[in-house]
Amino acid sequence: MKMKTKQFLYSWLVLLPAFAFIPESSAQNQIDITETVSVYELPGKTHFYSEKFGDNMYFSLGAGMQTFFTDHYTTATHSTRPKITLALDAAVGKWFSPYWGLRLNFMGGSLHSAWPLQANVMNHIRYFAVYGDFTVNMSNLIAGYNEDRVFSVIPFAGVGYSWAFKNTGTNSKTSAFPVSGGLKLNFRLSHYLDFFLEGRANILADNFGGIVGGEPVESVLSAVGGFSVKFGTNRFKAFDPYGEQELINDLNRKVNGLRAQLEECESRECPPCPETVVVVDETSVVPAEQTLTSAVRFTINSAQISNEEEINVYNIAAWMKANEDFNITIAGYADKDTGTPAYNKQLSEKRAHNVKEMLVNKYGIDPNRIQTIGNGSETQPYGTNSWNRVVIFIGEAAQ
Repeated sequence: MKMKTKQFLYSWLVLLPAFAFIPESSAQNQIDITETVSVYELPGKTHFYSEKFGDNMYFSLGAGMQTFFTDHYTTATHSTRPKITLALDAAVGKWFSPYWGLRLNFMGGSLHSAWPLQANVMNHIRYFAVYGDFTVNMSNLIAGYNEDRVFSVIPFAGVGYSWAFKNTGTNSKTSAFPVSGGLKLNFRLSHYLDFFLEGRANILADNFGGIVGGEPVESVLSAVGGFSVKFGTNRFKAFDPYGEQELINDLNRKVNGLRAQLEECESRECPPCPETVVVVDETSVVPAEQTLTSAVRFTINSAQISNEEEINVYNIAAWMKANEDFNITIAGYADKDTGTPAYNKQLSEKRAHNVKEMLVNKYGIDPNRIQTIGNGSETQPYGTNSWNRVVIFIGEAAQ
């Protein structure tokens, strides 16, 4: 009897850890069940465009100094140092994108070479030149387009035509087709006015100075400064076809989901309706806060409400008139890939302010029921960058 009792106890001691392990194993299996979600970035690229051909055109005037380098120097009785003369400059151009543009540049004046044809007589060459330049805005290429950028670095290169219509040394007229390049430093003063400093170097044929000999090329170096007047009220506007299409696809998915839910509800067999019980309660519970589905979207670097987006402002106005116990907060945002955080803060505040102004002035909403806030680009409500150029609404129960 004692032997059977011991065997029974040993059996339970062996089986007890097994029973204790069963729940732990089951719990471990539940923890190991995971769901993998893949996130794909859209391959989209923002495109920039001008609404009118005159937008992003400019005209500039400037003046500075220039010098003429030739190899015809006489070191015995005359200085070989370059002679500095006045340079006059004018240009008309257009930016076809935030990154590149074309211009016609006109320059002229008097050139003094260091090689006189007569003793103690300076050789004067009066000339006029026109250059066709290809310009590149390196600041926009590196840091992204920003209409309000104060300082820009713009290299350029091109070809042109130079005509010397008076040469006191040889009494001859000469011409050449120079290849030139240089660097322009641009300073934004206002929406319509810039100040610039520019240096240019060109290479001409040896006959331009009227004397052929020595090195096969001559050169004119110039440095000028002046002002540029920019035409057009609008600058570049942005369009992201991939982002806009993804937004449309997302809305279509939501509509299809609602349709499927509606069809499922309509296919269900209705259960018997319960007996109605009326409960009188002197208090009513109103949600303290709710995010409204309407949103107002903006183009890059803009706070102007488009005609297409105004319908969303109208929907909010209609909701506020139907829910007089609610106030709203208008929260503005800006995308983080464009502009500095400080600038995006101001832009988001302006977007929220413009929406409030339309609600008040056009749709008659009490301004005391509306608060605005600019969240800038520190907070991004959407995963797609271009979607964050937006204003969203939060309804709040009135206190």
